[in-house]
Amino acid sequence: MKKRIFRGTFFTTVTVFFICSLIISAIFYSYYTYRKKVTLETELSYLIHMAEEHGIDHIEALHTADRIRISDKDGNLLINGKNCHYTENFKESEEFEKAAFGSIGYVNRFESITRNQPCVYEKLSNGSVICLYDTQYSYPSLLLSMLPYMIGVMLIAAVISLILSKRLSNSILKPVDALNLENPKKETIYPEFHPFIDKINRQNEQLHLQLSELAKEHKEQDKMRREFTANVSHELKTPLTSISGYAEIIQNGLVKDGDVKVFAGRIHDESQRMITLVGDIIKLSQLDENEISVKNERINLTDCTNAIISSLEPLAKEKNVSVTLKGDNAEITGPEIIVEEIIHNILSNAIKYNKENGSVEIKIRQCVDGVEYSVKDTGIGIPEKDLERVFERFYRVDKSHSKEIGGTGLGLSIVKHGAKFMGASVSIQSKEGVGTTIRILF
Repeated sequence: MKKRIFRGTFFTTVTVFFICSLIISAIFYSYYTYRKKVTLETELSYLIHMAEEHGIDHIEALHTADRIRISDKDGNLLINGKNCHYTENFKESEEFEKAAFGSIGYVNRFESITRNQPCVYEKLSNGSVICLYDTQYSYPSLLLSMLPYMIGVMLIAAVISLILSKRLSNSILKPVDALNLENPKKETIYPEFHPFIDKINRQNEQLHLQLSELAKEHKEQDKMRREFTANVSHELKTPLTSISGYAEIIQNGLVKDGDVKVFAGRIHDESQRMITLVGDIIKLSQLDENEISVKNERINLTDCTNAIISSLEPLAKEKNVSVTLKGDNAEITGPEIIVEEIIHNILSNAIKYNKENGSVEIKIRQCVDGVEYSVKDTGIGIPEKDLERVFERFYRVDKSHSKEIGGTGLGLSIVKHGAKFMGASVSIQSKEGVGTTIRILF
């Protein structure tokens, strides 16, 4: 900015000086031409007086006779100075024609690029015409003669302009350079910069707010990471302890032959629980890092939901929960494996945490913003204080009841991250003892 101000000031000064020089020289030339005309008119008045009083013979003896031309009333030249304007027929010249009609005038003829020839003329009392000529430098010639002086003055002006422009740019930008961008104050800067200062202050406030939110978010993420690590350790430790205990009992021969199959079944169940848990953790990690390589395709939500209902039919029969599907035959575009995982987790939770002889109602609705997929159950519900945390990893509202039902505690977290992966939104409404409704807008 300082360089731009410096260059702008310097070149403006030099340009203004150059233009002013041309204007001043034009004014001087105009004044020079005017003075030349006045001088010629004065000389002509003397010549007329001499011609009227003493005749034209005395004029030929003057040293200015070579600039004088006198003709009779018919245009025949009586005196023709050698330095007068050349013309083959003086009778046809502008000065004779105008003077013959009684005009007193002035004409300035172009002789060459460097010279003009001004002329003043008047008619004598006897009808004769007298003209006085002179030589005058042209405007280009005047400029050319002044050029060395103009160059010298312009160099001096350029040096002065350099010095003044540098000082001026430093003076202008001194308050700007001294401005504290972290806490700018209007009192220290030009009034023209006040809107800019207001904008900086707003941006600083917004930046501080964003940094504060980032710090808070980082703190929450760090807390979630610690909780996740603790939860994973706990969730893995429980089945591992069971497996280790059952295996140790069998190894020490403390199990009857008829109970070995029972203990082996428990070891198998705990192993499957661990496999499911590890699989869910891997899915969450992949969704978080967008590392899942999937192919988008057209998915019919009705067909996809019916297939998942069929797979969950044994679980629904075990709790005597009825599952119904209503709504539009809508389609969406997305990765089928993730859509199936989302729907499966929502429906399995709706059945697991339902009451005996309860119901699950699924609705599919085509709307302006997309396709709304809602699942409403008549289950145990979620307390209002826990609604904000149900999508967290391993978060369980009723830990004792959740242990009895089974599961990894990652179902709704997978739903949330899967929806985020697809660009969908998830919302939940619940009332304790009444039921829960989960809506997804694909």
